[in-house]
Amino acid sequence: MHPLEKKVKKILGRQQLLVPGDRVLVAVSAGPDSMALLHLLARLAGPGDFSIIAAYVNHGLRPVEAAQEEELVGRRAAVLDIPWVIGRVAVREHAENKGLSLEHAARDLRYAFLDKTAAREQADKIGLAHTADDQAEELLIRLIRGTGRAGLAGMKTIRAGRYIRPLLAIPKDELLRYLHDREIPWLRDSSNQDRSLLRNRVRQELLPFLAQRFNPNIRETLLRTATILQDEEALLAELCATAAAGIFSQSTDRQASEKDSAPPPLTLNLDRLRQQPRALQRRLLETACWLMDTRPDFRVIAQLLELIDTRRPAAGLHLANGLRARREGNILLFSFPRGQGRLRGDLGG
Repeated sequence: MHPLEKKVKKILGRQQLLVPGDRVLVAVSAGPDSMALLHLLARLAGPGDFSIIAAYVNHGLRPVEAAQEEELVGRRAAVLDIPWVIGRVAVREHAENKGLSLEHAARDLRYAFLDKTAAREQADKIGLAHTADDQAEELLIRLIRGTGRAGLAGMKTIRAGRYIRPLLAIPKDELLRYLHDREIPWLRDSSNQDRSLLRNRVRQELLPFLAQRFNPNIRETLLRTATILQDEEALLAELCATAAAGIFSQSTDRQASEKDSAPPPLTLNLDRLRQQPRALQRRLLETACWLMDTRPDFRVIAQLLELIDTRRPAAGLHLANGLRARREGNILLFSFPRGQGRLRGDLGG
């Protein structure tokens, strides 16, 4: 068994990412990280353990490269004797309709496809190929954009009980050596060279600059920071969940609209919210935005804090994608009065 296979096997067992009988849908882009994950899990899978199925998503942005990627994923799935599926999503159309960047729209549609496919294929887990390098990049990106403690804790090895990242503590160089040793082919994604994307600038410019001029072990330092913050984040999450039970009120039914299904209105009791320490107030407001399918940055949280502190009996904020936050007496109401989308002005509600 290859040393990396032994390492990943220990990670799967120690962190209980997979249990006997699990079926794993592995997201494969044909790049080095996901091809390594696919082959590592295929080597470790077996009767009485777990099984895998590969999934490739064509975003419709790179037609020539996508055809090559589909072909490679299908060919390697055949070699490994595992089933595979293809998803095709309209990223440009979704980005335009929702007022999102192409990167954000691609992520949303990719995860939606993976969720739907996992349900159809009765997969218990969804395997993602994020590496230690991705984690370091993600921390810097979140810091640049503005985030709270939860954001600086980085990506989790397991999220929502089903998304697993077995390679999150493994550097990319180690994966490349594995691919070389096992003679596993992979393809380069030309979009990774597009420096208009923040992630690419962080990877190609910022991290090398920090390593050369300030700390040659910057990646390891960022990973250690993420580990510490994740432990503290677990405690805050527990405190937040306890507080939210007495502050949040949300219907279980989703609002139906002609084009989408927006989250139902969410109500926060401001009298109880104000009784919480400022750190928990921030966390509760952030959680409220997440429940409304919105990722708030520091500026949004600051505006919401100002909204709950204002003495005006009624006031409101226009947030992203049609979300509105309105204070009415001792209530803070989050809602999508006209559904989700690029909407301006007073939408009512």
